Amino acid sequence: MHQDEELHAELLKKFREYFEANQEWLGRGTKVSAIKLRRIMSEIRTLLSRRRVLVREWTDQKEEQLKARNQKRKATKGSNAN
Repeated sequence: MHQDEELHAELLKKFREYFEANQEWLGRGTKVSAIKLRRIMSEIRTLLSRRRVLVREWTDQKEEQLKARNQKRKATKGSNAN
């Protein structure tokens, strides 16, 4: 499995855990259930930060590829015009 897919799967798992912990906290309202909920939210925040970096890296790569393709097209146009 690709690293990005693994991270996405991990995020989905944590969101399910979050939903369950949130339901528990809403039902019980105990200090322990609140601590568990906050811990899971912190874990989600960490995973989302990692995901954000991967998305940014992917975007940068795509922009570089587009820039290189456009430069190649300009070079081809310039040599065909002569």
